[in-house]
Amino acid sequence: MLPAADEQIDRGIDRAFAQRVLATYVFVGSGSGVVVSSDGLVLTNHHVIDDLDDLTVRFANGASHPSELLGTDPVGDIALLRITGLKDGVKLPFAPFAPVEAMRVGAEVVAIGNPFGLGDLDDTPTFTAGVMSAARIVRGDYTDAIQGDAPVNPGNSGGPLFDRAGQLLGINGQIRTVTGLRVNSGIGLAIASTQLSAFMPLLEKAEGGYVHHTFQPKGLELKAEAAGVMVVKPGDAPLSAGDQLLTIAGRPALSVDTARGLFASLPYRPETLIPVTVRRLGQDLTLQVPAARQTIPGRPYHGIEIDERGGRILIDHLDDDSPAQDAKLVVGEQVLKANGRELKKKIDWLKAVVTLEIGDRLVLDIAGKDGATRSVTIRLRPR
Repeated sequence: MLPAADEQIDRGIDRAFAQRVLATYVFVGSGSGVVVSSDGLVLTNHHVIDDLDDLTVRFANGASHPSELLGTDPVGDIALLRITGLKDGVKLPFAPFAPVEAMRVGAEVVAIGNPFGLGDLDDTPTFTAGVMSAARIVRGDYTDAIQGDAPVNPGNSGGPLFDRAGQLLGINGQIRTVTGLRVNSGIGLAIASTQLSAFMPLLEKAEGGYVHHTFQPKGLELKAEAAGVMVVKPGDAPLSAGDQLLTIAGRPALSVDTARGLFASLPYRPETLIPVTVRRLGQDLTLQVPAARQTIPGRPYHGIEIDERGGRILIDHLDDDSPAQDAKLVVGEQVLKANGRELKKKIDWLKAVVTLEIGDRLVLDIAGKDGATRSVTIRLRPR
């Protein structure tokens, strides 16, 4: 039996509901997570698993399983794990994503988590209940968020926020306070199921690396006026100065900050187009705006130092625990090409890597000390 279930009856949560949603909850490190597929996909926050060496997940019934990182989103604070080592044919209980229609202000919500690590003592998660205070809002990097007043604290991060039908509304990730102390204030932010489901396909295919968000077109300038959010300069967007922004990606552009957040709310793929509805000279138009790619904050890092000797570019040093060392490069090997650019001078190497960002791949054509050639792919991460 899941031990926390019977504890919740006095809070108006029936036993069947408690058993069903608890079966999908997992402890992840000092935080939380939730199973979202029968084959063991687990969602949590990026900040829960960032620099976490042990990705073992523990269920509320005490069962533990290893997991692997499939992909992570440092900007939107989402990470996707897969439980490994499950026996053939085993199907896990999982939380279904809540549809947009379930996101109603005032609806009752239930959070499950591991506040202050209390559940580490006996594998008992904590239930808290409240209401949805705001639905699908932009709050900083949480660009598709749900605000609720169910008490959440450090350790709830990555854990589920359910509606009373047992649907996953989102994963809890932030607490807002005026003091800066990380304690419940009655204002918690969860990443909405709409954003989670949109990013899942990219996260599954990230091979343990990063996914990116869209971003507003380069050079776009906006300002707030009585009529609403207005375009000052369109930059690279197919907009016109004086356009009033009505919706971005299907959501109302209520303020300049909201508009910027909505431009950054989608998973980035090459050729991504963002539908934008504007009012121009009294007429409403829907335009397809090419998305830029948002930069992941930090300094991109590969861990290679190179040297130019006799017209050859050689690996001179590899940092310990670096992406380059993980790729099994060897000091003294020759780098023939970097991302398709032939390397004859040191300046060629600098030109090949200078524009790369965190999450980008650096593909190297390498000649080993024995003369054999091979291709090596390095994924840049924050230093």
